[in-house]
Amino acid sequence: MNNLILGAFYDNINKNVGPTLMWVFSILLTIELVYVMVKYLGSEDSK
Repeated sequence: MNNLILGAFYDNINKNVGPTLMWVFSILLTIELVYVMVKYLGSEDSK
C-alpha cells in the first residue's frame, strides 16, 4: 500500500511539475513587467 501511495505521488509530481513551473514563471514575469512599467514609465522625472 505504501508503494502505491508513493508511486502515485511521484507520478503526480513528475507529470505536473512542468505546467506548474510554467505558470509560476509566467506570473512572476507579469509581475516584474508591471513593476518595471510603473517604476520607469509612471515616474514623472522632469529634467
